[in-house]
Amino acid sequence: MLPKVVESVRFESYEDFRRWAQDQPGYWILVRGVPMPSPSPSRKHQKLSLRFELLLVEAVLKPGLGEVYDAPLDVKLREDTVYQPDLLVVLREHADRLRETHVEGAPDLVVEVLSPSTAHLDLLEKRYDYAEAGVQEYWVVDPDTRRVELYVREGSRLVLAETAQDRGCIRSRLIPHLAVDLEVLFGEPL
Repeated sequence: MLPKVVESVRFESYEDFRRWAQDQPGYWILVRGVPMPSPSPSRKHQKLSLRFELLLVEAVLKPGLGEVYDAPLDVKLREDTVYQPDLLVVLREHADRLRETHVEGAPDLVVEVLSPSTAHLDLLEKRYDYAEAGVQEYWVVDPDTRRVELYVREGSRLVLAETAQDRGCIRSRLIPHLAVDLEVLFGEPL
């Protein structure tokens, strides 16, 4: 089930959406001009996100390769499409994309931890929009199936490069020392 959208309101510019969202309760994303609430994640979701973020801090932030951010931070892919990925990386060479209030354009790497209410959006629409904007790697973490999928950029698409469930290790093609050991990521207790 997708989060409830506000069909009667549409935005063609990020600034108009941002002003509107500031007066709304909770967090909001913008999907092709239509605002959609971003539900609060579960504890399991938060633990997985934190564990993945710690890996990103070690592989990206500490060696000075770039910046690591967690939700909520707006990522303006287009004027009418603004997401708040669970985690994102902007490499040092693309630091010009960082604004005080948001990321302007594609992060280099995006991680989404699936929630029942947003899984369809994360797996289809977001993946398409991230690919169109130029994201290089898209990681999808499913807490229920204990599965991790890594999509990498091929031409103008993000294609599934590797997947693992319960155990195994997936290595980033973009970040030299980023390796996700599923037994550690999904380690108990969640």
